Amino acid sequence: MNKVLLIGELSEIARSLNECLTDDFQVQLCSEELANVQAMVKIIKPELIIICQIGAEEIDKAIYAWIREKCPKTPVLGITTDDGWKQCSEFYKSEQFDVLFRPVAKGELLKKCHELLGTGNGSGSEYKTADKRKQKKKKKIMIVDDSALLLRSMKSMLEKYYDICLAKSGEQALKMIPKENPDLILLDYEMEGMDGRTTFETMKEDEDMRCIPVVFLTSVADRKSIYGVLKSKPDGYILKPPDKERILEMIEGILGRV
Repeated sequence: MNKVLLIGELSEIARSLNECLTDDFQVQLCSEELANVQAMVKIIKPELIIICQIGAEEIDKAIYAWIREKCPKTPVLGITTDDGWKQCSEFYKSEQFDVLFRPVAKGELLKKCHELLGTGNGSGSEYKTADKRKQKKKKKIMIVDDSALLLRSMKSMLEKYYDICLAKSGEQALKMIPKENPDLILLDYEMEGMDGRTTFETMKEDEDMRCIPVVFLTSVADRKSIYGVLKSKPDGYILKPPDKERILEMIEGILGRV
């Protein structure tokens, strides 16, 4: 799946756009703050950037300028209104930037995204990707969460493709890591006791653990919380409840570059 970064106010509108796109693309939501955008572009290396101006009082033009300067080969699609277009017309008039005006139908959005990416309709691609995963030698994923239900759910989701080990707390994970030697860790950010951030910081202080990729699992999607997650500089983050195809694509992308 192609990687898409969806920038905008973390609202129902952005979530609705996300739901329209997730069957065809690996989508990552990002709030409309330049520092967050810069961090997410570095983490996921998107092949398409979508900027949703709907719901935002005034989008930061610095985001457009930074994308144009630092990601000149990445196509950008704006979801906007007439007023929003006028605010950023200097960018939308350039070849890199395209635009759709609200209201946008799902079919129209998907068609435009595939057009900008130069891809087909994506039908069946997720099954081909899954088949490739089954053929690879299994790597080990450690899942750390204080919810037994989520641990069972994620183990069931991932065990066809990876060897799975589970930890119910940050303290237990730190004891298990030297023995299990996981290739990647999915770490709950909001655990009670030693939370995900503290666990992650402790790992970074250890010479043997600091190189293990960590993806945070978080159930809080407000702007302040997402900024706190990104400030720790993990290899990625996933909103709960995690979507199977999205998390598999993220794991595969990270393990493919380490």
